[in-house]
Amino acid sequence: MNVRARALATVVAALPIALVGVAEATARPSRVNIDPGGSLSAIACPSARQCTGVDQGGVEVTFDPLSQAAPTHVSVDSEGGLAAIACPTLAQCTAVDGNGQEVVFDPKLPGTPRPVDIDGANQISGLACPSAGQCTAVDQDGQEVTFDPAAPGQPAPASIDIEPLSAVACPSTVQCIAVDEIGQEITFDPNATGTPTPVVIDNDDALSGVACPSSALCTAIDEDGQEVTFDPNATGTPTPVMIDNGDAFAGLACPSTFQCTAIDDNGHELTFDPRRPVNPAPVAIDGIDALSGVACPAQSQCTAVSGDGSESTFAPAPPPRLSGSLTGVAVRKPELDLSLSAASGLPAIKSILVALPSGLAFSGSPKLAAAILVRGSRAAKLRFAAIRRRGTLTLTLRSATASARVVIPRGALSATSTLAKQVRDGRVKRLTVLVSATGSTAGEVRLELKVH
Repeated sequence: MNVRARALATVVAALPIALVGVAEATARPSRVNIDPGGSLSAIACPSARQCTGVDQGGVEVTFDPLSQAAPTHVSVDSEGGLAAIACPTLAQCTAVDGNGQEVVFDPKLPGTPRPVDIDGANQISGLACPSAGQCTAVDQDGQEVTFDPAAPGQPAPASIDIEPLSAVACPSTVQCIAVDEIGQEITFDPNATGTPTPVVIDNDDALSGVACPSSALCTAIDEDGQEVTFDPNATGTPTPVMIDNGDAFAGLACPSTFQCTAIDDNGHELTFDPRRPVNPAPVAIDGIDALSGVACPAQSQCTAVSGDGSESTFAPAPPPRLSGSLTGVAVRKPELDLSLSAASGLPAIKSILVALPSGLAFSGSPKLAAAILVRGSRAAKLRFAAIRRRGTLTLTLRSATASARVVIPRGALSATSTLAKQVRDGRVKRLTVLVSATGSTAGEVRLELKVH
């Protein structure tokens, strides 16, 4: 396989420009059939050089996604129907099947592991293992069962929902979040389940996956192409966001609190910032079969599997190249100059959102748009519509462009006297501007600027 994931480079230059989030886009990754005749259903990657997939025939396939070396195939469940897998360490994976069983094995030396009944022949649908000594599975009967995978004994399933559960994530050994088929999430302590209350987060849509990169941030996906991000500890009703034009999502991985990658049943991956999805562009990674699972051991690398036994390893769609300068803050005459371009192979820029840090504000003048200059490729002046909303400014371009320079001059920006004094006194030396470019990016880019 000739695909090599490339890490995002972060460069902070000397005054006055800083660069962040620079990366090269990759073409459609190579599909490699690692399980001929099998139907892969799930994948886990404890490192960038080791992934393990499981299939409907009870076979586990362990491989290096960055190597041409042949994978190993071992039957670990003679009854088949493996539905989910978690690998908390390089030497331990746990898989669950549709018959209420779990099987634990060393992916490098699987031997002949013996499946163990943990859920009374119920159909298990999701699994999470926050540590090598603790896993939590959920089933189609609305139950969770928590167990030590190496010594499960006879764990007692606990009812947490009257609806079928589809997936679970456990950011810690004392917190798990399950999702069900009518748009609800259930947060519980797997060591003391009690009677948790299901909370509607997605208006009766069937949720198909959930990932929680932290105890305060979870993202769920549904079968209508929506994502919904929420704090499982907070009250309130989150708002689902359509990001995939109605295609059904089949898997989700969130390697950080600001990056998630979802895969759908039409062979696409979508990478986005869950805090601000900003219309991510679907990227085709498998033009033959529906994808069934995804794992991202790093922000720069993901591997997806499909129903025909293939894997595709790819670098998630990168944000645009971005640079800029911020001058005049110390004298309360700020000017912001941004330059951005879409990464090679990704859609052109259609709109640009700029969010200012505390102490800076956009002018409330109706002539704000007239003061802003936007130039595209070959320095051509671009027409746009501007919408100011609190501390953000959205510029919607009349025609898409591969690159853009945005100049927000003095008079269109203002700085508070407090911030100006802090800059003059040297107490504030850098400010962070958030920039999103729809059509070319998966989420927002943090641009750290040295100010004066």
